[in-house]
Order: sequence, then C-alpha cells, then structure tokens
Amino acid sequence: MARYKTGQSVRYKPVGGPDSQTSETVGVITDVLTEPDSQADRNVQASPDSPRYEVMEAAHNQWFYIQNSNTGKVTTVYEANILGLS
Repeated sequence: MARYKTGQSVRYKPVGGPDSQTSETVGVITDVLTEPDSQADRNVQASPDSPRYEVMEAAHNQWFYIQNSNTGKVTTVYEANILGLS
C-alpha cells in the first residue's frame, strides 16, 4: 500500500537509492501507481506492495520535472527513494 499521496511534498533521492551519494531534493508527488501502467512515458511494473511515484521538483519558484530540469521530461521514483515528507 502506498505511503504517500498525490499533492504531498517529499524529500527524495532521484537515483541510486536512499543510501546513495546522490543529492537529496524536494518535490511534489503528481501521480501514484499501484498496478502496471504507463508513467513518465514508460511502462511501469508497479503493484500495491511496490508503488511508483511521479514527482515534480520545485526550484526557484518554478516547477519542472525531475528527470531533467532542462528538457522537462517526467520520471518516476521508487518509494524506497523517498526519504519522507518535506
């Protein structure tokens, strides 16, 4: 079962897992998948026990998608990469 909901602001590591050396960032959840579907233009194998989150990052009073702030492409984040609410 998903721990987080659409609209919540969270702290997360976009790649490498929660213990990686990747910088922590903050974003807003824009979608939660709990079954296989398409998210961020990719097929995602989500389930109730392994939900996937689409997160939009806030920076400089603008919103952009976390995969690439220059291109605006959307990505998904594993629940394990979310460190908690911000």
